Amino acid sequence: MRIETIRGSALVVCCALGIGSAARGSVITSSDIYPTTGHEVGSGNGTLDLIFFTDSQAKAPNAQGAFNGDDANTAMPKGVSNGTANVSYITSMGEIRAFYRLNFSDGSGGSTINNLGVFLDMNQIGSDTHLDLDAFSATINYNLFSPATDTRNNPANNDIHSNVQESTGSSFSGGTTVAVLDSPKALALNNQGAGFADYLILTGIDPFSASYTDSTRILFHWESSHHSDGGETIFLSGLFAPQDVVLPEPASAALLGLAPLLGMRRRKSA
Repeated sequence: MRIETIRGSALVVCCALGIGSAARGSVITSSDIYPTTGHEVGSGNGTLDLIFFTDSQAKAPNAQGAFNGDDANTAMPKGVSNGTANVSYITSMGEIRAFYRLNFSDGSGGSTINNLGVFLDMNQIGSDTHLDLDAFSATINYNLFSPATDTRNNPANNDIHSNVQESTGSSFSGGTTVAVLDSPKALALNNQGAGFADYLILTGIDPFSASYTDSTRILFHWESSHHSDGGETIFLSGLFAPQDVVLPEPASAALLGLAPLLGMRRRKSA
């Protein structure tokens, strides 16, 4: 059964996160994490994937035609056993909006996307049949970095390069948390090998909300462990919107022990 509109079941916990009504924070639970099935029909043009995190042997300038997004963080582990990741990706809400308008235009200058969905491409090797997602969050208007000229302070007017993204790690502070994982998750191996999206993670963030301006800076922080030799990629898809993903059963059933499902092939970033 195809889902026409996905509404994340994330709980609103403004008080717990100290978030005002202007930007409501969402808790990402197991029911917001969905395995792909291979039955998805893309509604985007597939021009480009916006890569947040990938491995050190990959390059992702996140640029195509007139669109020039901030470069990917390429510090995801590869070629190691039991590797860990503690990475951050910084961009502006305006660039996310431009990406979605490019790939999922509503024909009137806007976009059909109202729930930012992050895709995970797992690439575990050998006997490693799961990946531990230890933490994931999105923070807007984090405290400025020093010196004042640091490009991370104004991603809307700067192209943040991969080496700068990789220097961030957990060194950010302040801001407003607009999405956060409620607890660590063990994600079962779904589609073996790189080039396939294994999971969709709904953040509950509406990138076109009037709560944000184009210059709103946003930082995505990801921590994971139990990586094998293969490299993982976390990205926004330019072909598959969150509402394109077929949801056969609650995501919690896909955590540890679910038999592998057929996968969908992801278009590579230019």
